[in-house]
Amino acid sequence: MLFFDLEAYAPPSDRATSLSSLVVNPARPSHLLLGGCFFSKRFEDPIPETPEVQGLWLWNFESEAALLRAIKARFEQEWQRQRDEGVRILGKPAKDLVVCGAGIAKFDLPALYCRSLFNEIADPAELFEVFFKARPIDLANEASFLFPEEPVLYPKTTKEMAGRLGLRELKGSSKGVWERYESRDYAAIEQRTAEELRLVMELYKRLQARVVRSGRHG
Repeated sequence: MLFFDLEAYAPPSDRATSLSSLVVNPARPSHLLLGGCFFSKRFEDPIPETPEVQGLWLWNFESEAALLRAIKARFEQEWQRQRDEGVRILGKPAKDLVVCGAGIAKFDLPALYCRSLFNEIADPAELFEVFFKARPIDLANEASFLFPEEPVLYPKTTKEMAGRLGLRELKGSSKGVWERYESRDYAAIEQRTAEELRLVMELYKRLQARVVRSGRHG
């Protein structure tokens, strides 16, 4: 399975035009995908205490299109690895790539598809196969059981999940990424995103432990 977290850039002229708290819109030509961090593991392997994540970043490629081709290749590699693993879940073969992150169903996967379309890196049907036929575990949608006092099922933020699980979320607003991109402080963006992905993996590990423990006691 593949854990990942992406960052994107919205220019100043577009930062007051969103219906949502999510300002970046990857369907707008001037909004760039900056890249992100990735980590893969076999289903049954534990998450390491200090996982080494891979960064794929715009400033290390000749263009956004080249970055997107590298990310697409990473996804295709993971599709094949998962099929080769031959795991069965509830008696069925797990043939579809499982991807995991926080908010990936709302932003990261659509962003990869939209920016790849815009940059014409592959046929739309091929892009749909690679990105949208993966099975997302979006932790924002999985953690409602941690908040029994709230009767409404509503996606949770990383900060809310981290707080309920005894962790700290330090990522903060995307505005900080935009400012660092404009000032070319690329190392700070890379470090920030790597730390966020490690937090996502720790959230996954703790949520998994809660579910398994609950099932055994049920």
